[in-house]
Amino acid sequence: MIRIVRQPNYFDEVLPLARLADELSGNYDPGYSFNHVSSGDDRAIARRYGDSEIHNTDKEFRVRMDLHHYKPEEVKITSDNTKITINAKHEEKQDNHGFVSREITRIYKLPENVDPSSISSTMNAHGILNIRVQKKALEESKETVIPVTFK
Repeated sequence: MIRIVRQPNYFDEVLPLARLADELSGNYDPGYSFNHVSSGDDRAIARRYGDSEIHNTDKEFRVRMDLHHYKPEEVKITSDNTKITINAKHEEKQDNHGFVSREITRIYKLPENVDPSSISSTMNAHGILNIRVQKKALEESKETVIPVTFK
């Protein structure tokens, strides 16, 4: 009988460390993580360049995007109060296979009940971009007295 032993791959080693880094930096949310690859599933893709997740909760709108090929200074984020545009670009540079240049643009429509002035973004050492937009505070219903006039 031949026993096949699978060697640990990049994702087995790096993803737990990336999760730990997010936990320590305060960016980790257990309900908000990229697809997890179990040790026995080589066919699944844990993380691909440009992958993103969107979470729209009652408190905030969040986008998490994998931009591991880019430095923070190569990422430009803009908003016109109705959408967020993320553009990441780097000029030609050498890699293991020759030369490569990359550019990606993603546009996310903002929900109507967000506060556009609260948009914030962070990028961790693994190239994961996190964008958060707070929801507007709900106005409490105020009771208004309406006088009755007699005519």
